[in-house]
Amino acid sequence: MTDLFAALDLGSNSFHLLLARRVGAAFVPVERLKEKVQLLGGFNDGQLHPQAMARGEACLSRFAQRLAALPRQNIHMVGTHALREAQNRQDFVAVAERIMGTPLEVVSGDEEARLIYLGVAHHASWQPQQTRLVVDVGGGSTELAWNGAPDLLGEPGRTASFKLGCVSLTDRYFAQAGQQQAFQAARAQALEGFRGLGPIASDCTLIGTSGTIESVQTVLAANGWGADAITPEGLGELTRAIASGRWLVDAGVPGLPPDRVDIFPAGVALVAALFDVLGAQAMHFVAASLQDGLLYRDLGPPRAGVDQREGAVADLMRRYQVDEAQAQRVRSTVLALFDGSRSWWTEPERYRSLLGWAAELHELGRAIAASHYHRHGAYLLQHSDLRAFSRAEQGQLALLVRGHRRSFPGLAFRAYEGATRVELERLLALLRIAVILHRSHSDADAPEVAIAVEAGSIQLRLPEGWLAAHPLSAKELEVEAGQLATAQLQLRYS
Repeated sequence: MTDLFAALDLGSNSFHLLLARRVGAAFVPVERLKEKVQLLGGFNDGQLHPQAMARGEACLSRFAQRLAALPRQNIHMVGTHALREAQNRQDFVAVAERIMGTPLEVVSGDEEARLIYLGVAHHASWQPQQTRLVVDVGGGSTELAWNGAPDLLGEPGRTASFKLGCVSLTDRYFAQAGQQQAFQAARAQALEGFRGLGPIASDCTLIGTSGTIESVQTVLAANGWGADAITPEGLGELTRAIASGRWLVDAGVPGLPPDRVDIFPAGVALVAALFDVLGAQAMHFVAASLQDGLLYRDLGPPRAGVDQREGAVADLMRRYQVDEAQAQRVRSTVLALFDGSRSWWTEPERYRSLLGWAAELHELGRAIAASHYHRHGAYLLQHSDLRAFSRAEQGQLALLVRGHRRSFPGLAFRAYEGATRVELERLLALLRIAVILHRSHSDADAPEVAIAVEAGSIQLRLPEGWLAAHPLSAKELEVEAGQLATAQLQLRYS
């Protein structure tokens, strides 16, 4: 019996295939396939256009080749808005079921929202008491799911589905009018359609999924309008560029994948309208999807209070056979150093967690090669599927692992500004020191260390005679003082 499972989402804009291996109570992605089909393209009088159905049939034929070896009961296939709305849906359903050899379930808007929420719940990290709203902007509809009771982490308390999507709005407005006029009309339509939502609470975490929201986030980051989240300020810059005609999207937009050029303005109009009616201050993209929820549907919701990032780190350590004893030695020491330098941190809990994970993973790259293992580890972190982490967190974790030895990577910190840059440099300084103190890779040699910090200085106090008994660490601390000076940090020790 194979441990491979497949989930197919036949969306209004794209068809998605997720092939994953079940490992315990989790699924590890093996391959993802996506094709832009635009099943809703040319939709008229409740009828799917024959050319759209032909594109869908051709796509499924290609997907079927990849899934030929899977038992049919391991393949789950759903259709969403386009098939919900089509009066001739059965024509396409019959073709899809014949090609794939498995039933095609046309889900309701509420069930679609629930599956998306379940997928996010298994990958995003949140606390049970945290208020949250998950949003997915699709080709033909937009789904929203609000959190439910604290003990039902994977089940939304409320769902909603709106017949507003980037393909349908593109067909309605952008096919006939110029970009500026069409954008304003599409945004007005979206505002009217979402009007009944009302503002969210100020403490609500807004999470976005789907290609539309990912493309908005990517464009904002590429243009310096927000690397970590979609914000009203960044979205304002983007909407002004499109609505004023300063950017002609058909000619290409910095950071925008070519396959989303035609539907991007309508997608921006939808996201901007959502921000307006929700009064949102930030939306964070999570790379989870309906396909994830479809795979996890039979397994049920994740356990409440479990930080998915902890599981992701543990999985990496197992997969790459990290020396767990050494990881825990360095983690214990670096967190003690962190706790002794509390005056340095503006977000102590967030930074403490990040530093602990970096300590656990600092030797990750040894699985590739001993030489330059810090670089190998950073590469693995930068390119691994770590959806429990935000893109910003994943990048920061990779930076800490990259910089924990050898030259202090000052140039890499130029991507950050202000307090974030200063605090990340300080985190790295503590990690580098902890690694040096544990060069023996032995519990017997682990020192008790005290730390005192000021704005730009670190004072370490080690047990009497420890430096003399550990000449390698002593030499590396001497070199480290020069390395940290490049980050305007003075290291003293005795």
